[in-house]
Amino acid sequence: MEHDTGAAGPAETAEPPETAGPPETAGPPETAGPPATGEPRVDAALSPLGELDELPVSEHPGVYDRIHEQLVEVLGELHSAQTPAGQGSAEQVVG
Repeated sequence: MEHDTGAAGPAETAEPPETAGPPETAGPPETAGPPATGEPRVDAALSPLGELDELPVSEHPGVYDRIHEQLVEVLGELHSAQTPAGQGSAEQVVG
């Protein structure tokens, strides 16, 4: 009579998964900038984002502030253009 020892037989040698070698290029991949939004004024406001890599980090907040100001202005104009005349915004209280 044979006794089961719990062993599954000879251990199979598993090959490690193949990994990709180091990247062919040195440095970060180049990006073409932010994707187009379909609104030229928004695209123009976002264009400085592509220049951040060339600036010291200490100058990034100023760039973000200018972009934010431009976006608030453009989005406000777009919102007012979409609101029909005689109707207020949702923020107004009807009394």
